[in-house]
Amino acid sequence: MKLTDYIRDRGTLLLLHLVCMCAAAAFFSMTGYSETNTVLILLLWLLVLAAWLITTFLQKRKFFRAAQQILEKVDQRYLLGELLPDSFYLEDRLYRDMILRSNKQCIERIRQMEDEQRAYREYMESWVHEIKAPITGISLLCDNRRNAAVSLPEKGPGKEEDYLSIGLENQKIENYVDMVLYYARSDQLYKDYLIRKTCLEDAVYQVLDKNRLLLIQNRVQIRVDCKETVYTDEKWIAFILNQILLNSVKYRSETPLFRIRADRDENGVTLLCEDNGIGIRQEDLPRIFDKGFTGSNGRDHRRSTGMGLYLCHRLCERLGIKLWAESEYAAGTKLYLRFPVNSYIRDARED
Repeated sequence: MKLTDYIRDRGTLLLLHLVCMCAAAAFFSMTGYSETNTVLILLLWLLVLAAWLITTFLQKRKFFRAAQQILEKVDQRYLLGELLPDSFYLEDRLYRDMILRSNKQCIERIRQMEDEQRAYREYMESWVHEIKAPITGISLLCDNRRNAAVSLPEKGPGKEEDYLSIGLENQKIENYVDMVLYYARSDQLYKDYLIRKTCLEDAVYQVLDKNRLLLIQNRVQIRVDCKETVYTDEKWIAFILNQILLNSVKYRSETPLFRIRADRDENGVTLLCEDNGIGIRQEDLPRIFDKGFTGSNGRDHRRSTGMGLYLCHRLCERLGIKLWAESEYAAGTKLYLRFPVNSYIRDARED
């Protein structure tokens, strides 16, 4: 708040004082009042007016500076009305009262929306858990019938290829259901979060076993070299790796190859997931982790949702993992996951 701005804001009042001073000077002149006394009266008037302007300016500036400091320090800025300092001026108290009433309604609306979101999220989580039961049942049924068709082809209740197709479609449903579940939980990761020593190789083989039918159908070659251990949540890492693998299969080449390698240095472990698929155009590469972004590849594959890598990036941020990508169009894609080593853990290992 500047003095010039404050004086400009009081322009109408100052103009009124100027008109009154001119009228007073004219009145004193017409009544034969001495010029010396007239000048003294006008100077005293100006001094009183200047003192009033400076005093009110300093008080206003102090009030707004305090309000600005509160606004910068507080996280929930809609609580400004509750934290505003007291003011001598009536207009400041009236503004504060209006802000309080407005913020009260805003806070009530926010709480209502949070309750609605919480209820929706809880319903989605319960629905996902309920739907997983029949998905698992279908998967087991397909495995049993497929094995029966292989061992007893003359008595098998159907063709092996039919049950394989049903199992693959069922696996796609399970993957989409998992995406819904992890998306619903991504804002409240702390409720389902367990950091412990995790072998990356175990997590990778868990993902490969889950998608074995898909990999066999698409004749994907797999090479794994990641015996390193990290401290993270195994379930969430498995979901991230699963999304990366599904993307590699979706955008595969004619002879698909998927490689996973882990390298350790003094500051952490880097997990490399590499494929020889169709790659990503350079203009699309900076945006692949944006929500809903599908790029040129997504327009060619109509079923792309643009949510897989977005969820991976979001979960990696929650887990403290750095995720980035390198790719050349028609030459494959490399995705890196950087697991930092906590200094306390590193020191304990050295001891």
